[in-house]
Amino acid sequence: MINQEVFLQYRQNRNIAIRNQIVEAYLYMVEILIRRYLNKGVDYDDLYQVGAMALVAAVDRFDPEKGFEFSSFATPTILGEIKRYFRDKEWSMKVPRRTKEISLKLSSAKEELFEKCGRTPTVAELAEHLELTQEEVLEAIESSKAYATYSLNQSIDDSERELVNYEKFASIEEKGYNSVEDFEIIKAVFKNFNEKEKSVFKLRYVENKTQSDIAEQLGVSQMTISRIEKSIRHKFHEELQR
Repeated sequence: MINQEVFLQYRQNRNIAIRNQIVEAYLYMVEILIRRYLNKGVDYDDLYQVGAMALVAAVDRFDPEKGFEFSSFATPTILGEIKRYFRDKEWSMKVPRRTKEISLKLSSAKEELFEKCGRTPTVAELAEHLELTQEEVLEAIESSKAYATYSLNQSIDDSERELVNYEKFASIEEKGYNSVEDFEIIKAVFKNFNEKEKSVFKLRYVENKTQSDIAEQLGVSQMTISRIEKSIRHKFHEELQR
C-alpha cells in the first residue's frame, strides 16, 4: 500500500511516474466499485476506463496533509463518475413523453409521502398524490427499466404491495464489494454529522428503532426526529450525487 510520503512527494513535484505508481496500487478499488454496475447495458471495459480515469483525477486532487485516507477520498469520486456516465447515456429505449415525466416525478413524490407517512408509500398512495391512476404509476415504474441502468434509489413494485428499492434485487455479487462501497460512503457522510444526527442514525439504522421510540429515548418530539432523519438522508443523497 502507498504511504503518505509518496502522496506528499507527488503533490510537491507532480511526477507522472509517481502518479502512475499510485494509480496502479489502487486500481483494485476500480475493480471493486464497478462490480455493482456490471450487466446493466455497459461493457466491462468501458466501466473500467471510466473508473480508472476517475481514480487518476482523485490522485491529482488528493491532499495528504488534510489527514484523510486516500481510499475514503477516492471512493466517492469514482462512484460519482460512474453514475454520471450512466446518467449521460439517458434513456436507451423510446418512452412516451408523458410516461417519462411521470417517472421523473415519482422520486420526489415518494420522498414527500415518506416524510408524511413515515414509511415507503404504496402505488395507490402515489397515484392519489400525483392525481394519476394506479395503472399510470405502474406503467411509469415499468418504463423506467428502459433506462440504461437502474438508479440505486430506483423503486419497483413488490407484488403490488409496496415500492421497494431496486438495490434489494440487484444482481448477485460478493458481499465484500458492497461492504467496501457502503462503508466508505457511510464513513464519508458520518464525519459530517452533528451529535444529534449521529445518535439518531445509530438508533434508527443500526438498532432499527422507530421514530417514536427514539423520540421517547431522547426526550424530544417525533417531529424533531423526523427532521433529523430527513437531514441524514439529504446528506447521503448529496454524497451519492458527487
